[in-house]
Amino acid sequence: MKPLDVYRLGVRLARVGSTEAEQRAAVGRLYYGLHHEACCRYFRVNPNAQPLFGRRSRHVQLISRYDALNTVTARRIRSGLKQLSRMRNISDYELASPIQYQNRHWSAAQLVSRAITVAESVLDELEAFSPGEAKDGCYCPVV
Repeated sequence: MKPLDVYRLGVRLARVGSTEAEQRAAVGRLYYGLHHEACCRYFRVNPNAQPLFGRRSRHVQLISRYDALNTVTARRIRSGLKQLSRMRNISDYELASPIQYQNRHWSAAQLVSRAITVAESVLDELEAFSPGEAKDGCYCPVV
C-alpha cells in the first residue's frame, strides 16, 4: 500500500464524514498517512541512515530525524507532523466534546478542518524535501 492512500482516505473522511467519530478518524488517517510518507521520503534521501528503533517510539524518532537535518523544509515537516500527532492523540484518546486543543475548545469539524490545513502544508514540504510520492510498500526500516 502507498502511504498517501491512507492520507487520501483521511481527506475523503474529512469531506464526507458526518459523525464526530468519522471526523476524528479522519484526523488519524491524515496523520498516519503523512507519517509513513515522511518516513519513506526520509529514508529515500538518507538511505544509509540508521533504522528507527521500536515501533512505539518511531514517531518521536522520525520527528527528531527531521529536526536534526536543520533545514527550513525539514523543520516545517517536523512541526507539521508534531501538530498532526497531537491532534491525532486528542482525537483518539480525549473523547469529551468539545475537544481541548491549543488552549481552546474545538468541535470535531473544526479540528479536522485544522488538520487538513496542516496536512496540506506538510505534504507541500515533503514534496520540496523529496519530490514524488512514495512507492507501494516503500521501505521505512524499523527494528
